[in-house]
Amino acid sequence: MILLGKLLSRVFGSKNDNQDSNHDKKDSANIKIPCTKEFPYLPSYHWVQATEFTPATTEEPLGKAKYLVHKSKDTVVYEAYKAILIEDGWTINEETKVINFVAQKDNHIANISFSIFEENVLLTVLAK
Repeated sequence: MILLGKLLSRVFGSKNDNQDSNHDKKDSANIKIPCTKEFPYLPSYHWVQATEFTPATTEEPLGKAKYLVHKSKDTVVYEAYKAILIEDGWTINEETKVINFVAQKDNHIANISFSIFEENVLLTVLAK
C-alpha cells in the first residue's frame, strides 16, 4: 500500500525529487551498523563469527579475537572492512596496506590484521 502511494505521488508529482533524496539520506544515516559480539562498539565484517576470543584483563588491556572470512581475498576484505569502519565514524591512524591498520573512535582503539589462511582470510583484532 505504501509502495502504491509512493508510485502515485511520483506519477502525479506531489513531491519533488530533492525532497525525496533528502529523505533517503536521513534514512541511510539512521541505519545502525551491526557490531561484533566480542567488542560491542566495533562494527562487524558482514556478521562473521569469532573462531577465538580472549577478553581483556588488567594485565592485558586489549581483548583479542580471530575471525575467519571464508573463500575471500585479503584485498577485498581489507578494503571493505576499512570502509565499514570509516562509515561508522572510525579514524584510520596507522596503515600497512592489505596487512593491517589501527582504527580509533572515541576512547576505543582496534588493531586489525589481515592474513591469508588457505583460501580464506583471517582477521585478527586486538581492541579496547
